[in-house]
Amino acid sequence: MKAYIGCISDKGNYREKNQDRAVCHMTDRKGALLAVACVCDGIGSFARSEIASEMLTAGVSRWFEGMKAYYPDTMDEETLVEDLDITVRELNELAYEYRREHGIDIGCTMSLLLLAGRNYHVFHVGDSRIYLVRDGMQQITRDEVVMKEAGGRVKPRLANYVGKDRELWMSRLTGTLEGKAAFLMGSDGLFKQLAYEDVAEAIGRVKSSRHAGKACGRLLELVLERGERDNVSCILVCAVP
Repeated sequence: MKAYIGCISDKGNYREKNQDRAVCHMTDRKGALLAVACVCDGIGSFARSEIASEMLTAGVSRWFEGMKAYYPDTMDEETLVEDLDITVRELNELAYEYRREHGIDIGCTMSLLLLAGRNYHVFHVGDSRIYLVRDGMQQITRDEVVMKEAGGRVKPRLANYVGKDRELWMSRLTGTLEGKAAFLMGSDGLFKQLAYEDVAEAIGRVKSSRHAGKACGRLLELVLERGERDNVSCILVCAVP
């Protein structure tokens, strides 16, 4: 199994700053594919939530750089996954303590994908999304939102986020890929204006990580052209047998 990866994040045409962060990394040391991708969306009602997004994605990047030399020789997949779980929970506690120490509200969503050979592992908090793309688009994360009334209207509100509590509630999912597949990851700003046909066309052109990066850029352009007002982050992980 090999993979092509690309990611992009942009403040968009209307917001003053980008509270999203997106990172992706890959190695195939000794023929053992290992890739990690993470997208975080800062909570818009908190003025400094890019701090939480940066904490999480920078921490995931440090984790990957520290672990890639050990897999698969001295660290197996199971141990690697559990170490990543511990790392994410520690990063959540870091964000929580930052809130307490500085007296400001910060928080972010997190959708994280770990790909080890044919196996994938998902770690998820909030309402960013991961889709598994084959003949169609299957959302493999769940939007953690609740409906609440405000100003006479019922609106969705985020029920869970990184930094909310010291102990993190996080959903996990594990699966195995059969044949060619792709993962599309993004903050919620990516998906409101996007159709499956857009994604299929972009993925169909991917034959390298450089192409994957360009595909992310094209999807970003499409949603901004269609009027998306939020920050937009996009990650593509294309797995090929």
